[in-house]
Amino acid sequence: LMKITIVITTILMTALALNVKAQELGDPIAGFEHAKRVSAECHWVSPKESISPNLNATSFKEIANVPGMTAQALFVWFRTPHQTMPNFILEIENEENVIAYILSLKDRN
Repeated sequence: LMKITIVITTILMTALALNVKAQELGDPIAGFEHAKRVSAECHWVSPKESISPNLNATSFKEIANVPGMTAQALFVWFRTPHQTMPNFILEIENEENVIAYILSLKDRN
């Protein structure tokens, strides 16, 4: 019973930390600049562009407008390996900035 309590507590604390982290977004302008350097070879990162250079790569605006897209979902996505993408690790500040930038592209209806 004690082990189950420790596991549940650990899971809840991790979820809480991710939720707090998701609410502390970075700088969208710095995120745009970083995305231009790192992601623009495959993804359209500018809000004025709609088709990615790599037709299999979704534009950042499309990613932002996926129903239910949140900072937390993007944090998880960045930490998940993808077969069609190079595996790279962003420093947390760059990750927060890129996430803030992506979410800034969300259509405001």
